[in-house]
Amino acid sequence: MLGSTDLIAAIATPMGSGAVSIVRLSGPGLLSALAKVLVLKRDLAKNPRQTLLGQVKAQTGEVVDEVLAVYFPGPYSFTGEDCAEIQGHAGLVTPNLVLEALFAAGARLANPGEFTQRAFLNGRLSLDQAEAVAELVAAQSRSEAILANRQLAGALKEKVDPIGQKLTNVAATLTAILDFEEPWEADDQTQLKAAIAELREDLADLLTLRREGRVFREGLKIVLAGPPNAGKSILFNALLGLDRALVSPRPGTTRDYLEATVNWEGLRVELIDTAGLWAESTDEIDLLGQDRTHKLLAAADLIVWLRDLTNPNSPPAPKDVEAPVLTVYAKADLTKDLDPSLLAISAKTGQGLPQLKKEALAKVGLSRSRPPELVPNYRHQKALEETAAAVANAAQALEEGQPPDVANLEIGEALKALGQITGRVMTEDLLTEVFSHFCLGK
Repeated sequence: MLGSTDLIAAIATPMGSGAVSIVRLSGPGLLSALAKVLVLKRDLAKNPRQTLLGQVKAQTGEVVDEVLAVYFPGPYSFTGEDCAEIQGHAGLVTPNLVLEALFAAGARLANPGEFTQRAFLNGRLSLDQAEAVAELVAAQSRSEAILANRQLAGALKEKVDPIGQKLTNVAATLTAILDFEEPWEADDQTQLKAAIAELREDLADLLTLRREGRVFREGLKIVLAGPPNAGKSILFNALLGLDRALVSPRPGTTRDYLEATVNWEGLRVELIDTAGLWAESTDEIDLLGQDRTHKLLAAADLIVWLRDLTNPNSPPAPKDVEAPVLTVYAKADLTKDLDPSLLAISAKTGQGLPQLKKEALAKVGLSRSRPPELVPNYRHQKALEETAAAVANAAQALEEGQPPDVANLEIGEALKALGQITGRVMTEDLLTEVFSHFCLGK
C-alpha cells in the first residue's frame, strides 16, 4: 500500500530445510513490538547493528526459537525506517511461529517487495535501483547478476540523471522566452537545436545499449530446427548434457517442442528442440507441431538449422525468417570427405560442438562473454523510446519554426517519460507494476 506506515514483517529466506531462517521487520513501533517477543541479555536499542543472542517467545510465554537479533535504526537502514532481522532455525514450522509472535505483537505481513518499496519511497534507492534488487534475486546467469549489481550501484541512474538535467535546462530556456516575451532570436534557436541534438544522441546511446545487450539481461533464445530426423533432438541432449529428448531413427519423433536452459560462458541460453518441418505431411498432430515450430522461429534470437550430411536432399533453412540463421551439418561421424568450409558436427561424439557454441554467439553479435556497462530493461526501453519521441517532436517544431511553446510542451512530455525510469515521476500504478514482481521479504 502506497505510503503505508504499518510495522511489517516477513520471512526473507526460502521455506524448508536449511541452516538459518531470517525474519525481517520494518516500520514504526518496531522496538516496542520486539520487546514483547524477544528475551535478550542486552538492550537492543542501545546496541544497534550488533548481533544479540536471545529467544523468541509466543504470547503464551512458550519459547518458540533461540535466535540472533540485529537492530538497524532509521534513517540509515535499508528501508530508511527502523529495521530488524531475527535469525533463527530454518524449517517449515519454526519461522512461522516467530512470525506469528510478531503478528501478535502488532506487526502485519509485508506485501511482496514492500521492504524495497519503502526504501524507494524514503529515498534510499531510485526506482531503477529498486528493480535491480528483484533482478539480482531472479538472476539465472553470471551476466544477469553482473548487470543487476551494476544497476543497483546506480549505473543507469548516473546516465539518466544528466539527461534529465539537460532536458530541464532546455525547458528553462524555453520557459524564459515565453514568460518574458523575449523575441525568438536565431541564436536562441541555434543553441536549443544543438542542445536537443545532444539529447537525442544521449538517448540513442542508451537505446543502443539495450538493443545490443538485451540477451545478457534476458538470455538468448536458440531454436533448433530442420527437417525430420536431421539430428535436432540428439543435439539438444548433447548441448544439455543429459537425455531430455527422445531420440529414434524413425522420422517425426518430436511432435511438440522441448525447452531447457543452459549457461554458455556466463550467458543464459534457452534451447528449444522443435518438431521437424515437412510440407508433405497430412497428419493433424504433425501439422500442429509444425505450426508451433513456425511460431518459435518467429520469436527466436537465433535459429540453428540442421541439415543431414547423410541425406543429399536435406533442405536449407527457409528464407522467410527474421532471426539470424546458423546452418549446422549433422551426423559428421557418418560421413567421409567433409567439406572444411561447413560447420559439421556429431552430437554422438561431440565433434564440432565447441565451434557451434562459438559461432552461435558470434552470429548474434556476441563477440565477448562479458556484458556491456549497463543494459536497460524493457520498462526502461519503453520510457526511453517515449522520451526520444518527444525530444524528436521538439526538434521538428524548432526546425519548422513553430512557436517555442510547442517545443516546450514536448520537452515537458520528455521529462515525464524519463522520470519514470528513476521514479522522479511516480504513480501508484507504476509502483504496482514494478513491485508486483518481487517476492515476500524483499
